[in-house]
Amino acid sequence: MLHKKQSYVSEIAEELEIELKILYHQRPTISCGEKLGLLRENSQFKDWTLDRIVKALYFHRNNQSYIGFITPEFGGNVEPKEIFPEVLKISRSGAERYWINPSHVPMGMSWGTCTPFPLPFSVGGEIRDIIILDYPQINDKLVDISIGGTGIESFKTSMHLPYKSIYEILSRKFGDRIHLYQC
Repeated sequence: MLHKKQSYVSEIAEELEIELKILYHQRPTISCGEKLGLLRENSQFKDWTLDRIVKALYFHRNNQSYIGFITPEFGGNVEPKEIFPEVLKISRSGAERYWINPSHVPMGMSWGTCTPFPLPFSVGGEIRDIIILDYPQINDKLVDISIGGTGIESFKTSMHLPYKSIYEILSRKFGDRIHLYQC
């Protein structure tokens, strides 16, 4: 179940006629690989590939705001020094100082439950910007995302929606704080 402050997700989805589906799993997962394995145990998801599991990475720099990066799982690393200067117009040396730290995630999330849909008061404050990787191959396919949260149940809950809907919902809610990155 979404946090009550995440109601913007379902409200905008309804306006845009996007179907959201919350899934409750029997066991917790913390990684995209674990989530894919869990989903594939169900015959309905046997053909799913790793790129349909979407992760939300939040890069942190000392006491500055987070920069979110939403991407399908490919098994590789996201390089802030390559992406942030192009998308956010910050220096390459400044971008190199952003990193992912499991003990530092935005409010309403735990490491392993980070979601593309943060609590709304976080964006523009705690979270500076969110970048979404443009990946047309799965734009209309359902993807699996974490929905945030901090308790054990949040590690057992996910949401399915079309990949392009993540950008549509976030950009409708947060405007110019949301960026589509084409590599």
